[in-house]
Amino acid sequence: MGTYTIITGATSGIGLDIAERLSGDRNLILVGRNEEKLDAVMARIGGKRQIQKLVCDLDTDRKQLAEKLSRLIQAEDLQIDALVHCAGTSKVMPMRQADTDAIDTLFNVNILSVLEIIRTLLKKENKGTLKNILLISSLASIRGEKGNAIYAASKGALNSLAITLAKELAPKVRVNSISPGTVETPMTQGFLETESGATHLQTYPLGVGHCEDITNLACFLLSDAAKWITGQNIVIDGGRSTY
Repeated sequence: MGTYTIITGATSGIGLDIAERLSGDRNLILVGRNEEKLDAVMARIGGKRQIQKLVCDLDTDRKQLAEKLSRLIQAEDLQIDALVHCAGTSKVMPMRQADTDAIDTLFNVNILSVLEIIRTLLKKENKGTLKNILLISSLASIRGEKGNAIYAASKGALNSLAITLAKELAPKVRVNSISPGTVETPMTQGFLETESGATHLQTYPLGVGHCEDITNLACFLLSDAAKWITGQNIVIDGGRSTY
């Protein structure tokens, strides 16, 4: 038995960085689709606190996600007081070329899966311990980009979710979102190495972001130091919003 923070997308990028930072003083449940990668992360950051894993593809397994999480909570007698939704997928798709499967994947991973997690954590099996929800959105959710309408819509839904749930769940649960600009991660690395990527970064007064820039804010929002902050979407983008 113990109190845990659950992190989706915990095997790479921002999710991994947040997991590493939180592992020093929190028990964690790491969510990812690749069990081998989850095991590697657990071996890398384990030892200080307890770490559990939940192997689940947030796209193809989305409808079973609530059941899987519920079983883990009951089997291990866990209590979850915080959720960080870092999992995300992107695809540039002009609307006229979009296909149903790609649209479903974007929404399943980016927004619909976290709805399954949240509704599970609000049920009596979690013993009313949920205190904090943090959703990692994207600058694309508030800034138009050609070919990015579907991705932006899925991320914009996270912002709306944070605002609405913050009111619905107050005062017991705080809910916020972070909208990062371009951050150097395995997912963005290929793009950043292209000519288009170099041109894109010229619109960032402070240059490309790094995972730690988002993690610093995430850890603050999860802490008691942010106890009067809820319903906010905080943009952290190296100044790109000034353009």
